[in-house]
Parts: sequence; C-alpha cells; structure tokens
Amino acid sequence: MGKLDRYFIANFVQIFAKTLALSVFILLMQMVWKYMDDLAGRGISIWRILELMGYWSVSILPMAAPIAVLFAGIMVYGQWAESKEYAAAKAAGFSFVRMLRPVTLVLGVIGVLMFFVSNNFIPVANYKGENLLLNIARQKPTFKLKPGVFVSGLDGYSVKVGSKDENKIYDIILYDHRERGRGNTGVLTAPVGEIRYPEGSPTMTLVLRNGRSYADVKESVRQERQRHGAVSTTFDSMTVRLDMSSFILGDLGSIQRSNEYNMLTINQLDTSITELNSQISKRMSEVSLSMQRKLGGWNTDSIDAASARGEGWDGDYSAWNRIQPIHRYRATQNALNLAQTNRDYMRQIGSELEWRNQHLARHYLEWHKKFSVAMACVLLFFIGAPLGSIIQRGGFGWAFVASVLLFLLHYVLTMVAEKLGRTWVLSPFWAMWGPNLVLGPFALALTVWAARDGQFTLRLRKAKG
Repeated sequence: MGKLDRYFIANFVQIFAKTLALSVFILLMQMVWKYMDDLAGRGISIWRILELMGYWSVSILPMAAPIAVLFAGIMVYGQWAESKEYAAAKAAGFSFVRMLRPVTLVLGVIGVLMFFVSNNFIPVANYKGENLLLNIARQKPTFKLKPGVFVSGLDGYSVKVGSKDENKIYDIILYDHRERGRGNTGVLTAPVGEIRYPEGSPTMTLVLRNGRSYADVKESVRQERQRHGAVSTTFDSMTVRLDMSSFILGDLGSIQRSNEYNMLTINQLDTSITELNSQISKRMSEVSLSMQRKLGGWNTDSIDAASARGEGWDGDYSAWNRIQPIHRYRATQNALNLAQTNRDYMRQIGSELEWRNQHLARHYLEWHKKFSVAMACVLLFFIGAPLGSIIQRGGFGWAFVASVLLFLLHYVLTMVAEKLGRTWVLSPFWAMWGPNLVLGPFALALTVWAARDGQFTLRLRKAKG
C-alpha cells in the first residue's frame, strides 16, 4: 500500500468518524426529546439516564452509519476534486477506480463491523434499553411539596402549603377524600407544621400544630348524599401519616420484554422463525379438523341401505324433503345461526392468522435487515464518492445537503418497503433488499460516469495541447 493509498484512507476515516459521531448525537437527541416526558421528574439518577442513552446510541448505529459513509464519500472526493488533488492523482496514473480501491477496503471493514454490531450488540442494547425505559416510565413522578400548589395522590389526601423552610411548613390545608364518591369529607388547617420524610421511607409524617379540624356530619344513611353541617374542633398538635410507597423507586433492572424480534441474533431468529412456522401450521390444522367435524355431512343411513330395507322415498332423496314441514322453519333458523357462527369463527381465525403472519414477517425482516444495513453502507459510498468527484465541490454545506437528501430517499424507500413487508404485500427479502437494489443501478451509473468523465477530460486536454 503506497503513501497515496494511506492518504486516501486517513482522510476518509477521519471525516467518517466525525460524521458518525455527529449523526449519532443528532439522532440521540431526537430520542431524548421523544421520551422526555417519560424521563423528567421521576427521581432517576443521572447514571441511569446515561446508561439508557448508551443503549440508544448503539441501537441507532444502523441509521447513523450509512449517512456517515455517504457524507464522508461526498466530502472527501469532492474536496480532492475541488483542490486539484484529484487531477494530480490522475496525472500520476491513478484512475478514479484505482482511487476507490483503498477506501473500498475500509468499507469492507465497516460492513463487517456493522453486521457484527447488528447481530451481537444491538439485540442486547434493545433488550436492556427497552426494559429500562419501560421501568422508568412506570415510576411515579418524584414527590415535591410546592408552596401554593395542591398536591394530590397522597394516600387519599390533598395537601397545600403556603410556604416551606426546610422541614418547616406554614399555612397548611389538608383535604381528606379517602371515601370514594363523597368528595372532601374533612379538612385540616394549621398555621405551622413539620414534615418528616426520610429518603426511601414508605411513610411521610406531617405534624400539625395549633390547627383546626372540620368534618362532615350525616343524619342518617337514607340522607347520605345530603349534607347537614360540619363539626369543627381545634387541636394543639396532630400527626398525620401518609403512605408514600407508590413514590419509592422500583427495580429498574426488572425484565418486562425478552422475546421481541429486535432483541434476537441471527441464530435466535432462525429458531424463532422455525417455531412460528410450526405454530401457524399446527393452528391451521386444528381449524381445518374442527371445521371438518362440524360440516362433515349427515350421520344417517345411506339411500342404498334404506332401499334395502324396503323404505321408499318417492324418488326425492333431498335432505329438505326428509324434514317434516312443521319443523322446516326451525331447521332453517338453526342452519342460519350455524352459518353465522361459523362465519364469525372464521373471521376470528382469519384475524388471528393475520397477526401470526405479521409477527412472523417482522422476524424475517429483522433477519434480512442485519445484512442489508451493512450492504447499504457500501452502496451509499458508491453514490457519494462519484457524486463528489463529478460536482467537484467538497464544502460542508453542499456535502451535508446532498447526503441528507440521498439518505432520506434511501430511508423512505426502506420504510415503505418494510411496511409492505409486514403485511406480506412484499416478501421480507424484497422488502429489505429492494431499496438497495433500486439504488444499485444508480450507484453503478454514477461510478461509470465519474470514471469516464476523468478519461474524457484528459483526452480533451491532450487535444488542446
């Protein structure tokens, strides 16, 4: 490998690393904003948040790597063409295809690494990340006693304080609505009090001093909904204990999901696909056998057996004529009810089989995605590198706009094809490989165009000389 090859590789790797880090950061911020409501105000430590962001960073690599390769290809080869290094390399005998060779070796390494990441790291990141996010989202917001604001959900009480100074609270109003359907049945007020709530304790204690208590009074059970007054009492000190167990942070490491298709490796997907196919076949056999038993025919003597016994049928052997006229209406209604029952049953079975097939399709899509993502990196490079050399502009702005537009085209094609693949409008193979195959001829045409354009330019210069 010559110095020029090492120079090509060093430039490409440097820009690719920067672009990959930038792409991961932008996509990660979108994830953070998307789940901000599930993360904010729940008392989760910063290390847990960073752990979750680490899992997200790994899971978005299949989206970040192709755009990084595309951006690096456009920018590197565009800079070479714009700064005349491209022309100098051609003058030294390096064709465009020859200049692609060293970076192609790097792309091979990137493709292998992307497959390894998709097959080994992303399933683990999805497994841990989704369970951690689910457990965080189920936590109650952190309890905060804010002055001037009613705080509800405290073991059947609503609390409002006028001001707060460390553990001292002032101008307290405590509504009692523990009896459902009756609203506030009692009120406690106090000018001063104390709050005792050790961190992690299941109980919060409010000590109220020099306060007043109001309680509703009922005359009888018959008049339960009609209020007739309240009893007011004063107290020097009153202790109220509130159950805060629902606000204690639960086990964030508990497992809620473990068998999702995006949490499986290639071998696990193969096993799961085989099992799902077996379940579908077994279920279809059960339904077929059940319907055969229901609609298998009449369990009566045959016409030949009846004739052998000398029982005449007057030449009409239809089932309708075997039913007495007085019972025909009932038989008709029973037949209609049976048909409607079977129709509803088959609709239910159809919905069930549709769900099973969609679940199976997602496993097939995930299996093919692990390979197609690696190939997408190579494909987008052979779009970006020729495009940069043809346009001969390597600035950040142009490279960024072009790479984003081209990546969006590939992304939209992938999303549309994947959606069609989930419902088996397209087979999972064509759903995952179709976008690459659509852009493949475009990449080949750009590469050939860039190579021929270089040869044409050299010939033109010779002719002028």
